[in-house]
Formats: sequence, C-alpha cells, structure tokens
Amino acid sequence: MTQHEMRKIAMQAIYLANQGKLTDAKEVSQKALKALELKDFPAYSAELVEGILANKEALDEQLSKYLKKSWRLNRINEIDLAILEVALYEMQNSKVIDPVAALNEALNLCDEFSSKESKKFINGLLANFIKKD
Repeated sequence: MTQHEMRKIAMQAIYLANQGKLTDAKEVSQKALKALELKDFPAYSAELVEGILANKEALDEQLSKYLKKSWRLNRINEIDLAILEVALYEMQNSKVIDPVAALNEALNLCDEFSSKESKKFINGLLANFIKKD
C-alpha cells in the first residue's frame, strides 16, 4: 500500500471522527475499518489518526489563525477540514514527508474528494505553514 493510500485512509478516518465527535483513536480506526471495508488498518494511517486526535485542538487553533475574521472552522466542509488536519499534522510532525510534499498530497486529496474552489482555499491556507528560507 502506498503512502498516498494510507494518508487517504487516515483522512477518511478523521472525517468520520469529526462527524461523530469521536476522540478515541482505536474507536475511529475500527469505525473506518468497517466503513471502508478494510482487512487491516495501516500502521501509518493509525499513526496519523492518533497524532491528529491527540493534537486536534492545537491543529484547529493554528488553522483558525489564518481564516478570515468572519470565518470559523465549523463553516468549513468536513472533508476539507479532515484534509487540512491531516496535512498540517504531517507538515509539522512527519518524518516520512516534507512540508511541501504534504501540501501537495493535500491537494491530491482535494482532487479525489473535494472541489476546485476548496483546493484553492486549502492551498492558500496551508501555504501559511511552509517555512520560507
């Protein structure tokens, strides 16, 4: 299974977690296994889900800083929020992907699950987290 496929599974699991307001990584993984009809939950997907759920408040706070003043995270499409959370977590914590590649992976997920407008929005928001040297 590719990194992209494992990331995609993690994003879908986070989407399910956000919908159900779930915070337990094992419960989220089990729900995703069933919903996605998977035999096993990949280790990298589990690592992402655990990290995102453990740091959700901080991730959402960081994302909120770059929203327009009249916007709140609860106004963002739930798929887009899951993509943003996975990407930001990877950008800040992953040892297997660098921040620019994580942003590009988020845009690939947009191509599969979201809209062109959302892709522009996600690109603009996540670009704030790329360190410019």
